[in-house]
Amino acid sequence: HAMGCAMLPGGKARATYIVPPLAPDGPALNLRLFGDDVMSIEDLTARGALSPVMAEFLGSAVRARCPVIISGGTGSGKTTMLGALSGFIPDDERVLTIEDTPELRLRAAHVERMQTREANTEGEGAVGMRELVALSLRRRPDRIIVGECRSDEAIDMLQAMNTGHDGSLTTLHAGSEQEAVVRLTLLARY
Repeated sequence: HAMGCAMLPGGKARATYIVPPLAPDGPALNLRLFGDDVMSIEDLTARGALSPVMAEFLGSAVRARCPVIISGGTGSGKTTMLGALSGFIPDDERVLTIEDTPELRLRAAHVERMQTREANTEGEGAVGMRELVALSLRRRPDRIIVGECRSDEAIDMLQAMNTGHDGSLTTLHAGSEQEAVVRLTLLARY
């Protein structure tokens, strides 16, 4: 493959690479390091990322099992916020996570993780987000957390959020609330 992504052993870093011909100036390797600490909502409040009133509102929404979509731009803290909000999930609830690469650091007590898989060199064996969302519904979790909705799994995630998996959470790349709604609508039409 001329490009790829892999989690390094121990789950503390993700590596992405690209080589010619996709990288005409030569090969490039990028490492994204993950911290050990899982930030709490109190940590985010102390750092000024949100007010105490906002934190209480979001905590109430998670405890009340409202579906939550966290949107923002690249590097805006969507995954960090998702991890912090997971601290409001009651300890007796079973949570399934679905991700391309296992980046989520959750504060929930009972988490089962699922990860997509790319096709092998023969183009076989791929398992995408959409298949894992469908499988997760059959496993009857209390909540489903999709690391990031970015393709045709958006419609499945929306259906899960509205048909018995209340309190499910996901992130979505968007620059504003309005853009998030438009993007989600477009993704659901795939």
